Amino acid sequence: MKALVRRFVEDRQGATAIEYSLIAVLLAGALLAAWPSFYEGFMASWTNAGNVIKNAVK
Repeated sequence: MKALVRRFVEDRQGATAIEYSLIAVLLAGALLAAWPSFYEGFMASWTNAGNVIKNAVK
């Protein structure tokens, strides 16, 4: 049993995948936290562009 626990503790095979998963989760959390402030300006830009195009076509 000791050998099994020691082998499990020393095994680093999945460490990289876990690290990349944690980085992805942190990035996703940061993007979701920043989204409300970004969304308002983003939609205003597209609305403005749409109005310019609509007025140019008239």
